[in-house]
Amino acid sequence: MSSEKSSTLPVRAVIFDLDGTLIDSYDAHVESFRRALSRFGLTVEDEEIHRRFGKPAKQIIKEILPENQHRHIDDIVRYKRLEFIETSKDMQVFDGVETLLRYLKGKGISICLATSADKPSVIRVVNKFNLENYFDVIISSNDVKEAKPNPEMFIKASKRLEVDPKNCLVIGDSPFDVIAAKRVGMNVIIVDNNPFQKAEIQSYKVPIVSNINQLTNFFELTL
Repeated sequence: MSSEKSSTLPVRAVIFDLDGTLIDSYDAHVESFRRALSRFGLTVEDEEIHRRFGKPAKQIIKEILPENQHRHIDDIVRYKRLEFIETSKDMQVFDGVETLLRYLKGKGISICLATSADKPSVIRVVNKFNLENYFDVIISSNDVKEAKPNPEMFIKASKRLEVDPKNCLVIGDSPFDVIAAKRVGMNVIIVDNNPFQKAEIQSYKVPIVSNINQLTNFFELTL
């Protein structure tokens, strides 16, 4: 594990991000953005999307499009969600995810899924990979007024799990997970899956692992 050492505070709950953390969905999301934008004759560099992974689709589109195209945002989001149904068919769970979730469950750790994705997409993906029974709580962008990097999602997770923020550990892949966790006093570990966000994540001096299997090793030593 690189960068700063993790806190020794007892972990009673783990809050996971979904896309890019548990599910290798980068390509599926980028392609769904491409297809939705193309309906309006619009194109953007893939890197512009990758740099914003972790934010809701609507916010990403708002940031990558010029203001004179903002009138299309709601329609692009709608098409993006429809396209994702098709583009997500071949995506996979990262290696070691079920092993980690099963290990945490066995240790009596509460588990929450907190993602900026919309609820229908989240439920479809979780059910696709038979992960639904691992999560005590699932929070999507539909459940909050503001998604990451606003900490509202993590605050709600803490309350619903009935676990103090200082005893919650956030596992994510983006700087927005880091910002939101720090704002509410939660510890955070980042899985290094997105090279386009790596430099920003490193600037926050938080623990970083290269894959989910390293997290399992970490928990075996600390729980």
